[in-house]
This record gives sequence, C-alpha cells and structure tokens, in this order.
Amino acid sequence: MQWIRTHAILLAMCLPIALFFFISAIVPHERVDGPSGIDPMPFLWMNVIRVVAMACAIGLFAKTILNVFPLRVDHWGLLVGVIGGVIWIALCRWGIESQLTAALGFSESLLGQRSGLDPWQAYPEASSLYAFLGFRFALLVVCVPIAEELFLRGFFMRAVDQGEWEYLPLKSVGWTGLIAGTGYGVLTHPSEFFAAAVWFSLVTWLMVRTNRFWNCVLAHAVTNLILGLYIVWAGHWELW
Repeated sequence: MQWIRTHAILLAMCLPIALFFFISAIVPHERVDGPSGIDPMPFLWMNVIRVVAMACAIGLFAKTILNVFPLRVDHWGLLVGVIGGVIWIALCRWGIESQLTAALGFSESLLGQRSGLDPWQAYPEASSLYAFLGFRFALLVVCVPIAEELFLRGFFMRAVDQGEWEYLPLKSVGWTGLIAGTGYGVLTHPSEFFAAAVWFSLVTWLMVRTNRFWNCVLAHAVTNLILGLYIVWAGHWELW
C-alpha cells in the first residue's frame, strides 16, 4: 500500500508538467517564414491539446493532490503574485539578461527565443483569435501554475532535499532544495533568466513563510495573468 501511495503521489506531481513538454515535442509546429516564425494553426492546436490533457491529468489526481496539499490560501499568495508580476515585467523591459550576456562575452542565442506570435496578425478570423486567446490564457493562468508548482514544490525541491520527500513539509525544505528551485526556474526560462531567478526565489520565500502550496499556485497564476494581460496590451509577444 505504501508503494502504491508513493507512486500515486509521484504521478500526481509529475504527470501534468510531463504532458506539457511531451505535447510540445509531438505536435508539429515547425518554423515558417513570417514575423513570428510560427505556423499559427498547429500552434493553436498545441495549446488546445495541452490544456485538455493537463486538465484531465490534474482532475484525475485531484483527490491525491488535495490529500497532500489541502486547498488553503491567504492574502500572501495574491500579494506576492502582484509583486512578482510587476518585477518580471520590469526586469524584462530593462533587458538585464541581454546586458549580462553581452557583458560576459556570450552570444544572445544562448538565451533562447519564445514563440513571439501576434495573435491578431496570425488569426484574422475572430473564431480562431478568440480560441487562441482563451486556450492560451487557460494554459497560462490555470494549467501551468498548477502543473509547474506540483512538480517543482510538490516533488523536485523536496526530493533533492530528502529521500522520503513525500513527508517533508514545504516550510522545512533545506538550502539544497531552495537553491534547486531557483536553478530550475533559471534553466526553464533562459531568455528571462534574471527575472526567473528573482521571481522563483520570491515564491520560494512565500512557500517557506506560509507553508501553503496553494499560495504558490495563486501567486504563479496572478503573475501569469498580469503578464498575459500586459503582453496583449503592450504587444510584447516575445514574452509569451
């Protein structure tokens, strides 16, 4: 029974984010000529499939997830989410990553590149435009915050800190796990590595202070909502 419980928790923590990356790998979305370099319809379908698959995985393991992390939030999650969103946008606007890369003598190609797709240009038909925006924001504000926090704080940060990770309270994660969490953020957001280092460290502080997993999810969701609205308003599609 203990083996089954441990592996059920492991699947609950890791499957949603694994689907995110797996779908990106198998759904065709080749680079094409054009402003964004992205074929818009396969890109739309990739977002649709991601949302559906990740939502199903989260729903399938909802009972396990809530048994491990009861649904409790407070004002700190909202506050950190707002502050984190402002910090992320400000740091990206200042282009600190490009400046640091140039100062160290490295090529900016190391920073990677996001899709940069302008939906108003890519989807001239209203139905496709609204579908893309709806699924993109569902991914950004709901699926990714839950999936990434499940993997990062539910599994990864605890597992690198302690063998029996499923018993380790979030507030008790040691320095190894805390540093690994920020390292994960930097490696998965290379084009915004400085903003990622600051933001992931901020949410880790929230985790340790409140010991509430869902505060981290709320902060992540609020930051992503602010970022998404800013992208649409300002047209900074490279931040998608």
